[in-house]
Amino acid sequence: MENKTGKYFKYALGEIILVVIGILFALQINNWNQQRVQNKEEHRALINLKLDFDYNYITLDSIITRTEKSIALQTTILNHTGNKPRPKTEIEFDRAINALAALSVYFPKNGYLNDLLNSGKLDILKNTNLRNRLSSWNSVLINIKDKERNVEDQIDKFYDIMHKRGSWLNLDEVATISVLTNDPLPRSGFDIDNRHLLDLIEFENTTENIIFQNRSVLIRQKLGLDLIREIKELLEKEIKE
Repeated sequence: MENKTGKYFKYALGEIILVVIGILFALQINNWNQQRVQNKEEHRALINLKLDFDYNYITLDSIITRTEKSIALQTTILNHTGNKPRPKTEIEFDRAINALAALSVYFPKNGYLNDLLNSGKLDILKNTNLRNRLSSWNSVLINIKDKERNVEDQIDKFYDIMHKRGSWLNLDEVATISVLTNDPLPRSGFDIDNRHLLDLIEFENTTENIIFQNRSVLIRQKLGLDLIREIKELLEKEIKE
């Protein structure tokens, strides 16, 4: 009886060990499968984010170039206000004054990042530094949009001056946008030279405010470009690994 009991105990113990090993093995396989799925999901997220931020970088870099050119052209106006020498031709001045209404609004691709943030799935990205940079992107973008609105407010004041004291047709005659170059408007029926705006302190103040606000938005744009560059580098590193 003792021999039978011992054999039975050993047999039962062996069965328990086999069951435990089987359970552990099944759990391990399940963990491997889950990890494989998570890795695939992370890789897909990295690729999609890379595509979006490649676009965001190219777009913002182009806008920064246009903003810098606008500021340079706008600044030339202040060299001629009040008692300073007038521009040699009205055409030269009208080209500069057109730049006062120039604002390239930034529209990035944020769809995939917003989906990750709204669904709480940003944690699928293992790199903590990358997650932190992505989390800060929307706040940087909000800052850019706020500064853009400040520029728009000053441009509205410029529009008001032009409506009352200047000639839009004179400006449109030297404009480079396709809607006007392909189908030009008639010349103004008024004998008016927009250079008389240079005698208005209101015009000088509005010009200065537009330049100031454009410089502010340019600072935010460059900070945004730096952040995008960091995000792109981290994304590229994670994709390679």
